[in-house]
Amino acid sequence: MNSKHRLYLPAILIFFMTGCSTIHNSIGPDKKQSPLREQVEAPLDITVGETPICVVKESVVSPQKELVTIAAPYNAKLYFLLDQAIFSPESERESKEVYQTLLKRHDKVILISGHTDTSASNAYNDALSKRRVEKVQQDLVELGIASDVIETSHEGESRLLVPTADGIVEPLNRRVEINVR
Repeated sequence: MNSKHRLYLPAILIFFMTGCSTIHNSIGPDKKQSPLREQVEAPLDITVGETPICVVKESVVSPQKELVTIAAPYNAKLYFLLDQAIFSPESERESKEVYQTLLKRHDKVILISGHTDTSASNAYNDALSKRRVEKVQQDLVELGIASDVIETSHEGESRLLVPTADGIVEPLNRRVEINVR
């Protein structure tokens, strides 16, 4: 046997004889590890049970904390009659369902944004989108939703749902969007 093998053989034997113990404990007397070292080093007990080389300690699992569930975002669109802050007949029916959903959710923030089509001037459409937002906001407050959770914006014709040229009547652009987070 050459001299290199004679040097490595005792080290390999010591490693296999000590198994999972730490090196400083296999060479010297058993010494307790410092609390700092126990906090810094990753625990060896990955699973419960035994491995072919060493016995793994059973890990202590703290009881799980109760998970808090967050309601999914909610979005709705309600449409208006031309040049008015009055719902279309279909949206009038749908609004009752939307309002009831919002009442049940108890959300912290309700965003309402008003929109118009491009059939009038920008200044007129801004004012009209504001009146539409105020109508929905007033409906929600009358139903019992606190006014401080409602945030509003009026976009006029700046965010069209259906892109159109100026002066075009488009029913899908005459809307209020309700977004809840």
